[in-house]
Amino acid sequence: MSNEITRDMIVSRLKPRAETGFYSGLVRSLAEKAYFERCTFGWRQNKDLGHRLIFTRDIGHHTSGWFKNPDYERCYHLSLSFWIPGNNTLMVPDIPLKQNEREAREWCRLFFGDARRLLWIEPPYSAEGRRSDVYHYRLFCDSAWQPMKPRAEVYTLDFTEKGWKSFSELHADDELRNAVHSMGDPG
Repeated sequence: MSNEITRDMIVSRLKPRAETGFYSGLVRSLAEKAYFERCTFGWRQNKDLGHRLIFTRDIGHHTSGWFKNPDYERCYHLSLSFWIPGNNTLMVPDIPLKQNEREAREWCRLFFGDARRLLWIEPPYSAEGRRSDVYHYRLFCDSAWQPMKPRAEVYTLDFTEKGWKSFSELHADDELRNAVHSMGDPG
């Protein structure tokens, strides 16, 4: 029997871990940090190629004020990057690689199956994400976590409930408090 790690083994490990919690895009508590770490896996396929995967169930895209369309409230989210493995003994760091489309397609097939046709694919956004060329593959789901194709784009108001507030509206008081505090106001 081989001790070799396979893609199927990685997927069969990460998918159940994703089901143990939710990720909101922010790690604010020890429980959220533990969930995020459980859902992360680094795999050194060979001396020339490593894979870094994060597979989570994301919630709050609409209720947090990010997206106006409630169809974008929840998703399964695969973050994927590639690297040339370094050498810990010699203190040689990993070297980020550009997104490997062939490998990414295979990971998406394994994680999402036929529903991969519904994926929303995003390039890197943050400075760290751009350095590592992290791509994001999101499969949006209904309230029962069944895959769905959202009815329209993220910023449509066609399905938005009355009284919905954007992220900046929800956090306007926080921004004002931070601005006043940064000006040296002791209150």
